[in-house]
Amino acid sequence: MKAKQLPSGNYRVQVVAGYDAKGKRVVKSFTADTQWKALKMAEEFKDGLNTDKDGDFTLRRAVEIYIDSRRNLIEETTISNYEEILRNKLQLIMDVKIKDLKAIQIQQAVNADAQNLSAKSVKNAFGLIKSVLKFHECSIYLDNIKLPKIVRKERELPTFETVFTIVKGTESELPVLLAAWLSLRIGEVIGLQFRDVDEKNGLIKIRRTKIMTSEGEKVREGCKTEKSTRTLTLPPYIMSLISAIPHENATDFIIPKSRRAVYGNFKKLMNQSGIQMTFHDLRHLNASVMLMLGVPDKYACERGGWSTDSILKSVYQQTFSSERKKVDCLIDDYFGGIVKQLTEEKTCGKT
Repeated sequence: MKAKQLPSGNYRVQVVAGYDAKGKRVVKSFTADTQWKALKMAEEFKDGLNTDKDGDFTLRRAVEIYIDSRRNLIEETTISNYEEILRNKLQLIMDVKIKDLKAIQIQQAVNADAQNLSAKSVKNAFGLIKSVLKFHECSIYLDNIKLPKIVRKERELPTFETVFTIVKGTESELPVLLAAWLSLRIGEVIGLQFRDVDEKNGLIKIRRTKIMTSEGEKVREGCKTEKSTRTLTLPPYIMSLISAIPHENATDFIIPKSRRAVYGNFKKLMNQSGIQMTFHDLRHLNASVMLMLGVPDKYACERGGWSTDSILKSVYQQTFSSERKKVDCLIDDYFGGIVKQLTEEKTCGKT
């Protein structure tokens, strides 16, 4: 191992921690203010890897190693989710040594969690464990593990008119319009800065988000996916709301509130009106409006920052009760008209 001096004056040592599912090296970096400290940290890490190679360690330790091997390589939010699973999910097997772990024990842990957790939570936890075992080359046959079925809930979204009537003139108005009209995620809403607004051309750039990590809320340049970084036309009404907000610097946030505050204010207004709706449902509302208006999937995906139209269609697009009734009437009128016409012709023929 060699320590490389960085422009900052610190020293960095890199160690191969393993390989990912595609066979690509996973590298762990250790940085310190002196060469010997960086080398010592790397040596201790390597010693830990060598000790763990025989599988004489617990699943908990296996997950920790897996998480460390991906730190700084994947999203911080994903790391936080992994750490939350490590602390709270599938605890029946976390202290079992992986060399002794059996498929039946994993199934029992899944069954236990399924009693108190959502099907999606259990599925995500199992997915992590499956990746961890593959990473450590454990030959446990997992194809027969049964997971709780995710039941898609029927959703009845209120119309945009209903939502806008409730939030108009409140501090939730601008965040709601950014989500329901422009299809921004809550992290993108609170990540917007005044420099992202091109007032001359009537555009707004979505290129930053605030994410939740184990260390709290952080600002991240870039959005959830590559396609989420986008530029949208800014409607004059929303532009007027933004222009009315006082600020000193271009880097000031347009919505200078935390995720919890934005979400809480919106939920309070909805609950007071007897509507069960989350802030993220506003993106569902936006996708449903685009479906209703016949916006092509390609443009809908670009506007909302969805990676694929399958996600747009299967998860986000729903139909409104009012519009569904109009469609029902249209179809009934079509078929009913034909039936009525043929029935009348038959009756006329008899007379």
